[in-house]
Amino acid sequence: SSKTDATTAFTQAMQSKFDTIVINNVGYPWIVKPLIFKGLKNKTILIEQGVTIKAHKLGFENKNASLFTFIKSENIALLANGRATLLMNKADYLDGEWRHGISLRACKNVRISNVDVKESGGDGFYIAGLEEGTFSENITVNNVRSINNKRQGMSIISAKNLLVKNSIFEETKGSLPEAGLDIEPNRPTDVIQKITIENCIFRNNYHSGIVLALGKLQSASRPVNVKFVNCTLYNNHHPSNPYAPAEINIGANTKNPVKGQVTFENCTIKSSNWGILYSRKRSDAYHVTFNNLKAHKICKSEASVPISLEVTDYKTIYSALGGFTFNNTYIDLANAQPIFKIRGSRTGTLTALKNVSGTFTVNRK
Repeated sequence: SSKTDATTAFTQAMQSKFDTIVINNVGYPWIVKPLIFKGLKNKTILIEQGVTIKAHKLGFENKNASLFTFIKSENIALLANGRATLLMNKADYLDGEWRHGISLRACKNVRISNVDVKESGGDGFYIAGLEEGTFSENITVNNVRSINNKRQGMSIISAKNLLVKNSIFEETKGSLPEAGLDIEPNRPTDVIQKITIENCIFRNNYHSGIVLALGKLQSASRPVNVKFVNCTLYNNHHPSNPYAPAEINIGANTKNPVKGQVTFENCTIKSSNWGILYSRKRSDAYHVTFNNLKAHKICKSEASVPISLEVTDYKTIYSALGGFTFNNTYIDLANAQPIFKIRGSRTGTLTALKNVSGTFTVNRK
């Protein structure tokens, strides 16, 4: 029955000849086991207002079992009318970190909107390629909420022309890194190009709101291009998380980092125990520009500083730190610490700080 297991009904509907599938509000959750769609094309899935699609308690023993997985699928729309919920059973998933809510693998032309993805055993959203050098392309995620997922609110592994807008990523906790958004390719052939994150909120995650973990990309990889526009971050990073505390965490390969551009336009950080940025990125890696960044009531922890840069490697001399521009940055600060903290090494492996410039207005509270 659909009350106890609607997996077959869902699968048959998706594989039918109809181009539009409507998931009705029947007054109780639709219970499903992992839904995996390979090579699906030209489907619009309309979810009625108030519908909950819930993971079957016994259907997710496999650590890699996501609620919705689309593999090499094209022209797919997953759209809720009003709001709908994809709900998993996070407390049951004691092992693994890959039971995602929605997983897109080497997909093209996908739209997802108006869904809440909650309590997955991995990421709320996972966007990647499949084989070496592949990526998901032309993806739009609009007005979603990723709430209380185990590993990340969203992971972007390999994607081109991805727009994420008007969305909230919050309360990620349970399996490291625990970030709101983590852009983290798995291999040098992965692609991070024309990624735009616009008008999104990152809050109350156990690690940073935004992480750029680009260490697997190298100088021979395709240059990265990422833009954050009108985003807000607050109250990210919990003291129990072992990673460096900051609202934004930026990294790159220490030996031969990827080139490219990352821009933060008109973003706001407010109410944080920690600083704006922690980075161990070399100056010759991709450049990061902050335009009109506003940071209010940050560094409430007495030892924290707004911008913390640390030597890329304590044992080997590779290169200088840096590659940041801060245009028109406003900071109001809750402690007496300096604005910048540069951490070197007693062994002298930090050769220099390069390509760091900008203007700051600082208000001490």
